[in-house]
Amino acid sequence: MCIDIKKHNHQIYISLTEEGKKKAGRFQIDSLQIQTPKRWDGKWRIVLFDIENSKNIKRNALRGKLKELGFYLYQKSVWIHPYKCDDEIKLLKDFFGLTGNEISLIVAEKIANEKVAKNYFRL
Repeated sequence: MCIDIKKHNHQIYISLTEEGKKKAGRFQIDSLQIQTPKRWDGKWRIVLFDIENSKNIKRNALRGKLKELGFYLYQKSVWIHPYKCDDEIKLLKDFFGLTGNEISLIVAEKIANEKVAKNYFRL
């Protein structure tokens, strides 16, 4: 059961069970997109992750989702994107149950080999 229904003082309360929260999170993840603004702000969003081997499935799923969201593989476990994606990365972090030590988001004004990344994103 995904929904918990309780009655208290003639009021009905409906909430998601843990199973319901997981299913709802999956639907959020499936429809996740990064919005493209009219103008690029000139900043790079850099996602770094270090997920231990015992969590290989999570690591591979995260890689796949970053690729699906249009991130560019900059280096091993380092992905970049030109547009604001704080909320999307937080959702991925929460969905996969990762800690701040396992995934980080950095915003930078300059990166090495920027020309290659600009070409990739057609900036």
